[in-house]
Amino acid sequence: MLDAALALFAEHGFSGTSMRMLARATGLRESSFYNHFTGKEDLYQAVIAQWGPMEFVERLKSAEYRALADDPPAFFRLCGKHLVDRWVDPRERLFMALINIEGPNGPGQKRYYDALFREEIELLTGYCAHFRDAHGMVAPDPRESARMFAAGLTLIRREHLTLTSAPLNRRDVEAAVARYIDNYIATVLR
Repeated sequence: MLDAALALFAEHGFSGTSMRMLARATGLRESSFYNHFTGKEDLYQAVIAQWGPMEFVERLKSAEYRALADDPPAFFRLCGKHLVDRWVDPRERLFMALINIEGPNGPGQKRYYDALFREEIELLTGYCAHFRDAHGMVAPDPRESARMFAAGLTLIRREHLTLTSAPLNRRDVEAAVARYIDNYIATVLR
């Protein structure tokens, strides 16, 4: 249901997508959607929560990441792996189309920026503060360390996935991310 909704919202926007269209795309009756969602808005919010930065925010909160609190290099490398996995997923591209079609004041774009610039950075800041205090991270400001980490990855994403018309080469993206993370680790850790 969520994948079908993502595709329709990405193509037609929220207001251009009807419950009838959603039902046809999934082979369900319109009434069946109400067994899972209170309405189109609820479904839309579920789609927004599943993709984009919110997916990574949820990962940062997970036990998998918390278990790496005493291994900063492994933590940063896992971030890179998960981000590349997300970036190359075709559904992520649909999500980006969805937030672009709705414009700068749409709920998806607002949620995207809130997750990216507030929640993700706050979580990374917490990890960087711990890395500074417990593992000798030399960068004195954990928030700026988090922003620096995220900014470098964002530039790689734009260079390899957003600003090019060349076909996606996952190995090139993975190599660029690995080089960046190795350099970041060498710069901020003793």
